[in-house]
Order: sequence, then structure tokens, then C-alpha cells
Amino acid sequence: MSGIELQGVDQMQAAIRRKLEAGIIKMENQGLKEAGEILAQAQREKVPVSTIEHIHMRDDIKVSSVRRQDGLRFVTIGPGKKTAWRAHFSEFGTRNQPAQPFIYPAFHENKAKVAQLLANTMRRGMAEG
Repeated sequence: MSGIELQGVDQMQAAIRRKLEAGIIKMENQGLKEAGEILAQAQREKVPVSTIEHIHMRDDIKVSSVRRQDGLRFVTIGPGKKTAWRAHFSEFGTRNQPAQPFIYPAFHENKAKVAQLLANTMRRGMAEG
């Protein structure tokens, strides 16, 4: 019986699989960062700004790099290290200051927009792949 013997097919399939997985991860990370920036911008627009001369939370709201925990990738969005300690005062209020929430309202008002962006990112990635 004559025929063709292919060698290296398993390695080639493994290499293709690795490239596809890397592309998916890159696409997911890009979508998460873009979605995070939508929510960060909404927080910047909603956060109360004092007249005191210091670093304002508005100027310190950041989107983290993509993180991974328990197999899930995510970003965190909110005030950075310089102002995070006082974010809860605005969000929940104090005995002397009424609540002026900005984190939850920014999320609530933009969750559909973020979900649509992530869905479009996945569709675009599937069409390219």
C-alpha cells in the first residue's frame, strides 16, 4: 500500500490552537479595557468635585490592567491610590455629608452600552478568526 505519511500534524494543530487562543485573549483584553474606559469616563462625569485645592477623584479615576482570578479576566475601575480612601464618603455619605453616589450610577446607566461593546468585540473577533 502506498500513501503519504504526514509528520508534525499534531504539532501544527497545537501551534494553530495556541495562536487562536492568544488571539481570543487579546480580543477579550481589548474589549475589557474599552468597556472599563466607558465606565471610568462615566464616573469622572458624575463624581462630585470640591473647591479645595488637592488631587480630585475625577482626575484619579483609572482602569486597571486586565487581571485574572479563578479563570475569569476583569478590570477594576475607580479612584486610584491617591484618592480611593475618600471615595466611600461621596458614594455613601457620612453623618455630616449626604451621599453623592457616582460609582453605582455610572455602572447602572452604562451597563447596556458596555454589554453591547463586549458583544460587538466578540462578534468582530469571531468574524476575523
